[in-house]
Amino acid sequence: MTTATIDDSKYAKGTGIFSIYKNVEFPTDVKKRCMALLELGTETLLANDFIILDFIPYPGLGNVGENEVLKYSWILSESHRILIYNPRTKTLIDELYTCSPEKDGRIMFEKMGKRLGNPLKNHMLNEIVSKEIAVQEEPDKLFHSVQTASDKFKLASEKNYCVSAVFFDIPDRKLDEDSLEDMLTIALNKDDQKPVIESACRYDPQGYTYIHQSSKHFAGLHSYPGTLKSAHLSLIGSGNAIISVLEDVETVVYKSKKKEPTISIKVVAENF
Repeated sequence: MTTATIDDSKYAKGTGIFSIYKNVEFPTDVKKRCMALLELGTETLLANDFIILDFIPYPGLGNVGENEVLKYSWILSESHRILIYNPRTKTLIDELYTCSPEKDGRIMFEKMGKRLGNPLKNHMLNEIVSKEIAVQEEPDKLFHSVQTASDKFKLASEKNYCVSAVFFDIPDRKLDEDSLEDMLTIALNKDDQKPVIESACRYDPQGYTYIHQSSKHFAGLHSYPGTLKSAHLSLIGSGNAIISVLEDVETVVYKSKKKEPTISIKVVAENF
């Protein structure tokens, strides 16, 4: 029996938040540091009424290396969040993507400010996963190939970036959760350093969230297989790694399509 196509147009416009906090002090004991980061992320998400479905600690929760960079992410009913803490520089990076029109993350952001003070940098952006709305409101962010976007942005190979991308007009067979997971696993793991932690959530009746974490990069994907026929992808990593992943996803998604691809690509932050 074929599942009826759902109307997911209410998720057409979401919100992205990217913040950098400096001079963030966590306990010197690594176990307590891990727990403090977990508590900070969870408490501020719950204050905004986000629904937490899974938690992914990288490289782990417990007796990790004293100077290990911690990358803790949460899969939400509304999509994802990641906190990245570098104990050497005492820098905390906070990235959120929410598809919810009601929960835009502002309460979470305010709670973070009360705990840590104002961020050094903060970017809040509209995340549009409807092609029709993107054409009307952000035509300058649309590209027909990753190469065209790469030529415009000129991402430096070794510099760090946060990039938000939306792939539009994805065929149903490519929006299938198994196809998405296979595609992303291949794209993200082909030259990655181990260990790698991956997690996924399948929604009822449709929709899929996938999280990938490693020492090299973070990726969070959320699909819209209903009327929107799109997928949102957040990437944090070096310019070289990000372009490579985007090109691999483009190749798999559009290789058999006869019309030009349409991809929204935004450089949210760089050199952090």
